Amino acid sequence: MAKRLIRLDIVNGNPRSIVCEENLEQGLFVKIVGRAANVELGVEADYEAYEVEKCAGGEARGEIMLHASVANQYDERLSEVDFVLPAGKVGRGYQPVMGDIVTIAKIDGAAVGNKLALGANGLLVVSDSNAIAVVEALEDINVPEADPQESMVIRFL
Repeated sequence: MAKRLIRLDIVNGNPRSIVCEENLEQGLFVKIVGRAANVELGVEADYEAYEVEKCAGGEARGEIMLHASVANQYDERLSEVDFVLPAGKVGRGYQPVMGDIVTIAKIDGAAVGNKLALGANGLLVVSDSNAIAVVEALEDINVPEADPQESMVIRFL
């Protein structure tokens, strides 16, 4: 499993609670498939969370979110890049809005100015067709107790 760091640089998108049936790495794109049941309380009152799955490519803009949960971990041997949202647990997703800027793990072949579209497994791919974002910058982020993370700063179109 790839180590992924996410940084919300300028985000106007609305945060939403999300639940996925599989483990979910930071910075992946997910598709809303319905409302999630509140397994903690067993009732719907005061609870709004969306059941999501990793994007497969070609999803409509209004049904996608970017996974960016708070990296709560209690194992001092792990760093922020080791965080994975466990299957069935509530995390945080953001619906991207035009102009939002985030930093995510660099994808193969990405260069400044490339347009990005949704691909398989919740990842972005370099593509002018159905582009949702553009690469603004490439950088290495230094994370305490981890290797520098190759990252790309993207702006949503």
